[in-house]
Amino acid sequence: MTHAAEMEPADPPISITKELAEEFFTSLNQQHFEGKLPACRIEVSARLVRTAGKIWPRTRLIRLSRSYHELYGPAELSNTILHEMIHLWLFEQNLPSGHTPLFRQKLQEVGLDNRMKALPVPPRPYRYLYRCPTCRYEVQTRRKINSSCGHCDRVYNPRHRFRLVKQLTES
Repeated sequence: MTHAAEMEPADPPISITKELAEEFFTSLNQQHFEGKLPACRIEVSARLVRTAGKIWPRTRLIRLSRSYHELYGPAELSNTILHEMIHLWLFEQNLPSGHTPLFRQKLQEVGLDNRMKALPVPPRPYRYLYRCPTCRYEVQTRRKINSSCGHCDRVYNPRHRFRLVKQLTES
């Protein structure tokens, strides 16, 4: 396997699977940690959308964002797994496992330099358009709402309850 920072996305893009993530974990463990990190349970989540990945070192669980990695490809999947493995490596040595100076040092050693944060995550699209029946003020939301217009009344008032005008995108 090539170094995580040198990996090229497949053409055409490949599906991001738990099995692929587990292969990356095993390979990166050998390459950067001499195979000494304990095995982790890996989940690829459709619900994790605001970050690339997350680790729970006590329970040895790594959760990865399916949408993020489908957008950026397997090279970024490898980078994310390696980032989470550094958190695990620190935890296994009974050291603070946050983004500490030692974490940053290890990032540089493995070739991720200052990749402390994920690449930009595109905003989720709005799904619903609501309108106040009184003042015609419109609001776009990502979830269905049951609220009233704050322009017409400072507290909830059913006379000014937002009405669904249309669904903007499919769920």
